[in-house]
Amino acid sequence: MGGDDISLRIVRVESIGEVADGARKLIIQTTRGPIPMILHAAGDPDRAALCVSGAIGGLDGPSRLYPRLGEQLPAVGVAVARIDYREPNEFGECLLDAMAGMALLRGMRYRRAALIGHSFGGAVAINAGTLAPMVTTVIAISSQLAGAHVVDELSPRPLLLVHGTADEILPHQSSEAIFERAREPRTLKLLPGANHRYTGFDDELYKIVSDWLIEKI
Repeated sequence: MGGDDISLRIVRVESIGEVADGARKLIIQTTRGPIPMILHAAGDPDRAALCVSGAIGGLDGPSRLYPRLGEQLPAVGVAVARIDYREPNEFGECLLDAMAGMALLRGMRYRRAALIGHSFGGAVAINAGTLAPMVTTVIAISSQLAGAHVVDELSPRPLLLVHGTADEILPHQSSEAIFERAREPRTLKLLPGANHRYTGFDDELYKIVSDWLIEKI
């Protein structure tokens, strides 16, 4: 980001149409450019989870975790919003995107929310979690260390860290270091043999994350 210009304002929200199972594709038009979002709404606008991806962006997360959450969780009262970045791998801009997503959920009358991020997005979620008052919990999956230095500021909101021990992109020691810096309540789950994309561990990852969301939001 250039200079001291770190502001972003939502100008309008455009509905592009239904994508699947009642989910809608939205475009959040902002003063810094458009942010794509897929929203799996819940009947009662009370609890929501906002999902952000890794450095290359995207809407699906590891092993298509985010669409699966969107398909299943609205039935138990948790909406799922998935955003893509305007400028992938630009940490400051991606953080603004996450904050814009949270602001939109708040404008839709959701009162409590979780932030979920994978890899680069884990640090984005941790950072945004310290800034958005409606956040009740953060889940960082295979998170990088860079950008997660503020993790101690998350407390008393619970933090869940998940990492595979066979991660070929970011070693599990990254999440272990974040865990050491975090304050309680904090939980670290290591999945023996899981790689960065959780290939073959999709059911286990989904259960860990969905159970946490239902309990902690």
